[in-house]
Amino acid sequence: MGPDELVQISHVARRFYIDKASHVQIGEEIGVSRFKVARMLDKAVQSGVVKITIQNPASVDLDLSIELKNRFGLQHALAVTTPSDEPEVIQSALGAVAAQLLEEIVPAGAVLGFTAGRTLNATTMQLTSLPYCEVVALGGVAGPVKEHGVEVIRRVGEVTGGPTFPIFAPLFVSNAEVAEALRSDRGIAEAFTRFARVDIGVVAVGSWQPADSQLYDGAARAGIAESLLAAGVVGEVGATLFTESGEIVDAIDDRSVAITVDELRRIPEVIAVAGGVTKTVAIRAALRTGLVKSLITDAATAERLLRGDRDEAAGGAGPDSAS
Repeated sequence: MGPDELVQISHVARRFYIDKASHVQIGEEIGVSRFKVARMLDKAVQSGVVKITIQNPASVDLDLSIELKNRFGLQHALAVTTPSDEPEVIQSALGAVAAQLLEEIVPAGAVLGFTAGRTLNATTMQLTSLPYCEVVALGGVAGPVKEHGVEVIRRVGEVTGGPTFPIFAPLFVSNAEVAEALRSDRGIAEAFTRFARVDIGVVAVGSWQPADSQLYDGAARAGIAESLLAAGVVGEVGATLFTESGEIVDAIDDRSVAITVDELRRIPEVIAVAGGVTKTVAIRAALRTGLVKSLITDAATAERLLRGDRDEAAGGAGPDSAS
């Protein structure tokens, strides 16, 4: 390519890529057809005058995210790279990306629902801007104050400027009569009546095998964890328990103060934010329930989920099947 052609192609490329001029506009300016302009732009790329790069979102593995989305039929899937596999590092990284996704997709006037937990705590700590929304807790209290639903809801409400509907009650209680009385309490009922209106639910995933769940800890204190494990429970979303195959276990439904499985299933967008090796089996099971529509997880967990899915498709058990 001679210097005169180089100058002309560079000019055409600058007008198109930087000035956003159309092929027709450029053609009229330099006295050639729009088809000639298109050929000149192709040559600009082929010759290296123009170099096009696709920048992956910071901290998100593009290929893994796309494979996760396609493999599990998700609305959104983000596999987040992390500098280490320490739980606190993973929670902070997932929380940052979850906050960014919410800031991208939440429309004004939506009703947002949140469960609780360490990763959602990290999410709410990193939210900076959301439109005006109602914010409702999807379950009662389990775990430390800073991580439970009341505090999570309070922080999200501060960002949205909208009304909040926390649930000042335990996530599950000793018997069905107590649970029913709590659900009938005026303040708690205000949250429950909004479950059917939730547009976007943001949920944690608790693991029972191995134990990494505030609900499991509560069940253990109540002396019922072993019987639930014997029934095949591997994890939970809110107070909804499920087996490794994604079947729902309703053993504590009448004792829980939380959104029901049917109400959860009707939410148009349910985003699970969870990661780490101890959560792998529970996350895979949660995907099998059909309750989870989107997933934000760490890249290592994404690889384990995909590897396990490939192994099952090949008729074998994955190396992480007991992790």
